[in-house]
Amino acid sequence: MAPDQPLTLLRRVVGYSLGSVIAAITSEAAFLLAYGPGGAAPAIASAAGFVGGAVPNYILNRRWAWSDRRGRSRRAEITLYATVALLTYGSSVVVTSGAETWARHRAADRTSRVLLVGGAYLVVSGIFFVVKFVLYHFAVFTSGPAGEAPARRPAPAPPTTS
Repeated sequence: MAPDQPLTLLRRVVGYSLGSVIAAITSEAAFLLAYGPGGAAPAIASAAGFVGGAVPNYILNRRWAWSDRRGRSRRAEITLYATVALLTYGSSVVVTSGAETWARHRAADRTSRVLLVGGAYLVVSGIFFVVKFVLYHFAVFTSGPAGEAPARRPAPAPPTTS
């Protein structure tokens, strides 16, 4: 793969950033709703946040940042994307569980604990922001290995006459 032109890289960074902000908002909202009013454990709330953010993140990244990618099959791409997303999810479970344990001993009320644990969830998302961009750019949304089947493109529709 040839190196990206500076404007192409800038477009990718901007598209990825916008998609990530939207995904972070939906993910954080899902986490807070599950953990706060829902009373879910950090692992369950992290799962809600994972689903709330991973789906829009994939769609927006494919449309806004890597819409021009070629070469890798959609199945392989989704498998790699899911692997990165699951690593992020696992990290959020570890961090939020630790934050909940810490907050139980430091925060006087439930609202403070929810804010502290929700903040920890947001910090994990922020840290993985850069890590995921690098992985998406160089491993997920790129041409696959030489033996991998290329992504299928639908055939153009024949012209119609009226």
